Amino acid sequence: MTRPSVRGRSMGAIYVRRRRRGAAVAAGAGLAGVTGVLGLVAAIATLSSAEPPDGRTATEPAGDAAPGRHAARPVPPSDPLMPRSIRSTGSLTTVSGESPATDAPAQLFSVEVERGVAVDGGAFAAAVERTLLDRRSWAASRGFELRRVGDSSEPVSFRVTLASPETTDELCAPLQTQGTYSCHQDGRAVLNAERWARGASAYGRDLTGYRHYMVNHEVGHALGQSHVPCLGAGVPAPVMMQQTKGVESCRPNPWPLEDGADG
Repeated sequence: MTRPSVRGRSMGAIYVRRRRRGAAVAAGAGLAGVTGVLGLVAAIATLSSAEPPDGRTATEPAGDAAPGRHAARPVPPSDPLMPRSIRSTGSLTTVSGESPATDAPAQLFSVEVERGVAVDGGAFAAAVERTLLDRRSWAASRGFELRRVGDSSEPVSFRVTLASPETTDELCAPLQTQGTYSCHQDGRAVLNAERWARGASAYGRDLTGYRHYMVNHEVGHALGQSHVPCLGAGVPAPVMMQQTKGVESCRPNPWPLEDGADG
């Protein structure tokens, strides 16, 4: 038997040492690669969380988009007229309560809220009543009285209804409100709850003014009024103009009578 060659053992040892050194280098390279990937992920996360350059949050739409269905919105706790949520149920509830009775002849109306629209029904009905009984609204401009009743079985001239976009579309058919607009149909002034919550670009931040307009415009249809165009640059827009779509060269105006005088 011959002895194993010392040279053979030496070459084997060198080969093993080279394999170990190669494995160490590969491990180091792999660790560096992982570290680089983690660094890249962290950088992307930092950029993604930054505020867009125009100051909007990443989920805030640019411009005055049409109201989206069930869209989340900040709800000021001090505003009882702001829906906390809007969900289509198709079930309408007449709000109880009525205007003080007088001896004068009056057209009766009621106020309804869809069950899925989470708003203070009493506060909404009071807001509608204040709008319609204002000296600049229809009763004063046409010389008759309007009186709210809270009995759903009592005959009324019209109803004012706050409804979800889906239910608005159903109540307004065959008119095409497209989940965006309000309407008058079959003795019911239907107010789109998303519009009630968000307003329209013509009114800017004046949400109260736009709500006055919504009520007066749709009730105007209930009282037999038709659409009217802008009558001149810089003058108050007629309340029967479709101001939700814009006021052209007119100024936004929510009242049949502007400041107590014909507008």
